[in-house]
Amino acid sequence: MEENSSITDLNFVRLKIPRLIPEALIEAVKGRTFTPDQFYKYLDSQKDNPFVYLYVLLDKEAVIQGYLWAESNLLDNSLFVNTFSITKKYWGKGEVIPKVIEFLRTLKEKARAERVFWITTNEKFFKKHGFKTSKNVLMEYNQD
Repeated sequence: MEENSSITDLNFVRLKIPRLIPEALIEAVKGRTFTPDQFYKYLDSQKDNPFVYLYVLLDKEAVIQGYLWAESNLLDNSLFVNTFSITKKYWGKGEVIPKVIEFLRTLKEKARAERVFWITTNEKFFKKHGFKTSKNVLMEYNQD
C-alpha cells in the first residue's frame, strides 16, 4: 500500500450507477460467472430495488477502490453478499476485512436481516477473520 493510502481513508457509499465501477474490479472476482457488461446491465435494472445494495469503497480522493454487492431475502430475513472486490493496493493480507465486517453490521441492521451469507472460494481466509461455516450448505447442480 502506498504511504499516503490507508484503509481508514476508505468509505462505503451507496451507488446507483453500476457503470462507474471499473471493469477490473469486476473481473478480479474469483469464480465470477458473469461479464462486466452483464453485471452493469443487471444492476442497472435493479437500481430502484430497495433490497439490492450496491456500495463502493471510495478513497480520500473519491476514487473507487472497491465494491460490495448484496441483496436482502425478505422471506428468511437474510442478507446475501454476492460479490466483494477491492484493488490490490488495499487488499494486502486482508486488512480491509474488519472494515467490511463493520460495514456489514450496519447494513444488516438497515436491511433488518438476522444473518449474513457470503459465498467464498477461500474458506480458510474468512475463518481467520471470524466467519463460520454455515449450517446451510451451498450445493450446485450442473448436469446436462
